[in-house]
Amino acid sequence: MEIRESAEKANRFSIEEAHDADIGQNAVQRYSLQKMKTSFSLLTVTRSGTVVIHVTVLDANDNAPVFSQAVYKASLPENSPSDTIVINVSATDADEGNVSPGAEVGIINVQDRDSENNRQVRCSIQQNIPFKLVPSIKNYYSLVTTGQLDRELVSDYNITITATDEGSPPLSSFKTVQLSVADINDNPPVFEEQSYSAYVTENNKPGSTLCSVTARDPDWRQNGERCPGVLYLSVNGDTGVIHAVRTFDYEQFMSFKVHVMARDNGSPPLSSNVTVSVFISDVNDNSPQILYPAPEGNSFMTELVPKAAHGGSLVSKRRDQDTAGHF
Repeated sequence: MEIRESAEKANRFSIEEAHDADIGQNAVQRYSLQKMKTSFSLLTVTRSGTVVIHVTVLDANDNAPVFSQAVYKASLPENSPSDTIVINVSATDADEGNVSPGAEVGIINVQDRDSENNRQVRCSIQQNIPFKLVPSIKNYYSLVTTGQLDRELVSDYNITITATDEGSPPLSSFKTVQLSVADINDNPPVFEEQSYSAYVTENNKPGSTLCSVTARDPDWRQNGERCPGVLYLSVNGDTGVIHAVRTFDYEQFMSFKVHVMARDNGSPPLSSNVTVSVFISDVNDNSPQILYPAPEGNSFMTELVPKAAHGGSLVSKRRDQDTAGHF
């Protein structure tokens, strides 16, 4: 048996039925599994006799390539000629082989009503496409892949199959098969910018627009992108427009950063993040306050200054919460 490593729990796999020439209670009553003590657990179906099932785990593309270093640094002299090698990077992938060619995508049946050599048929397809025909049983061919398919590069193929007999003169006919490549979620959303900056004046109205972020995903339909909301801000998942959900006060904080995540709806979902820096501008919305001497019950304040006070002596203090230019 061959089972993919990505097989889900409770998936069913069939084996041949056991037969017993006896009848009634002496016939096959039940099936059970036993573990054998080996480096890999083999399953044994136990009855009045046993059969060993060899399970081969097939690889699934569930590991991303990993670079040998987290950061690569290179020095390059100015005026270096074109095609100068800057640095070599390397990555490894724990998965086996390539996403593999040889996958059967269709069965072709050809019939010729003539006899002898006149009914012997050869089939061929055009070149420069990642498919080939492999003879199967009589009058049948398997259409199989010869390389990896990438829907984001080529989403559809028109495959022309030509059937030619071995008569004299030979006769032929052709048929075109349209093949659409199904999408898998193999691309995370990508933001157009590495980071975004937004500027807003304090005392803004909730719901005001700050900026717009855009993420694109070459995958299709449910594998496309969407953006969830973030703290202090609201992101329109369809347009990427960011709105303020509250009024900002420059005197509380002058700036803040949020992370916007674009996540697709594939299985499993893929995502990417981008940082949005929000800078709040000050407005003159605070009156100056006298700090010294402290008022006592009313807004009128009196402070006595000794006659012997020298020039530059502190008489009172004033505070303005707004920034320079708003005093």
